[in-house]
Amino acid sequence: MEPRKVELPYYKYVPDPVLENGRATLYWDRPIITDRTIVANKPDIVVIDRLERRAMIVDITIPHDDNLLKAEKDKQVKYLDLAHEIVDMWDVDSAIVVPIVISAHGLVAKSLDQHLQRLALGSWIKGLMQKAVLLDTARIVRKFLSLES
Repeated sequence: MEPRKVELPYYKYVPDPVLENGRATLYWDRPIITDRTIVANKPDIVVIDRLERRAMIVDITIPHDDNLLKAEKDKQVKYLDLAHEIVDMWDVDSAIVVPIVISAHGLVAKSLDQHLQRLALGSWIKGLMQKAVLLDTARIVRKFLSLES
């Protein structure tokens, strides 16, 4: 009988700051050193796809429902300078900013599906992301309410 593989829950997983394979390099929550000063130089994730010669800057945010579209636009604008600098420095043809925005109550913009496609992720992951956000929101509310007692 083969031993059963136990999968680590996502909320306990701590990724290495740099992951690499033959095709891609992934930087996790790490400042990107640039030739010129870029204020917003620490996105959540940067993926360099050497085969496609492109970089993807991924930043995740969980705003209030009212700020969903604003937060998405802000992320795109915030990392625009970094995207240009990455193209100049890392021998890639393009760098795109991919905002992942889910409101604290689980709302998503229509553009989330498109952003997930850019990352080669199917729409199936959207429900898992919403569930993770809702569970964390509930955890924060429970913690707050226990302080009130």
